[in-house]
Amino acid sequence: MTGTHAMYTPEFFADPHPAYARLREEKPVQRVRNPNGLEYWLVTRYDEARAALADRRLSKDPRRAWDALRAAGVVSGEPGEATFDLHTTDPPDHTRLRALVGRAFTPGRVAGLRERTKHVADGLLDAIDERMTADLIEDFAYPLSLTVIAELLGVPSIDHGRFRAWTIAAMTPPFVTDTPMSKKEGGRLLRQYVTDLVARKRAEARAGAQDDLLTALLAAREDGDQLTEAELVALTHQLLFAGHEPTTNLIGNGMAALLRHPDQLAVLRERPELLPGAIEELLRYDGPTARSSPSYAVEDLSIGDTVVPAGSIVIVGIAAANRDPRRFAQADQLEITRGDDRHLAFGHGLHRCLGAPLARMEGSVAIGALLRRFPNVRLACAPEELSWLPFPVFRGLATLPVRVR
Repeated sequence: MTGTHAMYTPEFFADPHPAYARLREEKPVQRVRNPNGLEYWLVTRYDEARAALADRRLSKDPRRAWDALRAAGVVSGEPGEATFDLHTTDPPDHTRLRALVGRAFTPGRVAGLRERTKHVADGLLDAIDERMTADLIEDFAYPLSLTVIAELLGVPSIDHGRFRAWTIAAMTPPFVTDTPMSKKEGGRLLRQYVTDLVARKRAEARAGAQDDLLTALLAAREDGDQLTEAELVALTHQLLFAGHEPTTNLIGNGMAALLRHPDQLAVLRERPELLPGAIEELLRYDGPTARSSPSYAVEDLSIGDTVVPAGSIVIVGIAAANRDPRRFAQADQLEITRGDDRHLAFGHGLHRCLGAPLARMEGSVAIGALLRRFPNVRLACAPEELSWLPFPVFRGLATLPVRVR
């Protein structure tokens, strides 16, 4: 069994790919134990990962392993007290919830947000233009992604600093203790904020018509679409989080990769029409999500040549699968002209990320606008000095210091 020494160190969070490569070459699925004692099967090769993401024998319902998850601090309380969202439900509940939320992520609605995204990006770049240096996370990627999802939901202006602190605390694994705020406190503040927000939006919706996703979800509940109050709060929480954190990471990780590969950055500057394909390669190379949310084996099943027993927790190593040399030639190289977009950055199957079109649009607008405005942007620190967040699931930078002239 792979232990904590290789998978949860500062060196791993800074660059997980060498450790993933070792695991991937040993076998396609391995049993892992995290520092809190949670045991799970980690899938690291592309073919097996893609198959596992679409396998109906792998449930997303955490009640199937509740005791193990609770013992490790992943969940708390009794399963009957919990509320589940798109990441933790199976059909038919997942089908119902996804249909309701999917109304917000139609191609037409995402296309309609492009001009607004450009406007927000330009405003943030105007502020950066007044200085020689900037933090592309705090000054650009984070406020851009949070503003766009907040406006899509119909959320009033959010205190970016407080919301970022709550989100980081809530995402930090319980075994990381050297933090300004505990995971429990961050989660509590986020839940309270969202609960208050839903109540406020309900009052606004009754006062007059509004065209935003949260108002639409409120209306759906009142029209009898079987959306409970707890589900409404859980979905709003998930959408606020999932609508900004992966996009922040896409922009941050993508720019860090380009700045560390000046040859690829030069090609993109000279040929900006390559940007859509470059976004796909950046998603593959060092995407915003390193691992899938857990799944639970409802029966004994084979992954590769390994039999995973019923009741086991299974996690797909997305970052590992996207660097699998069996699927991608020269997988550890960044090649923005690769032209192969069948990565797993947004998952696969029933639980494929609904917000993928929005994330792609924002990433393209943000990186394109940044390179046009600041063609000589460069890192303001050595690459090895970049600070990465200690998250096993999400992959993102704490800061990305750059010089813009």
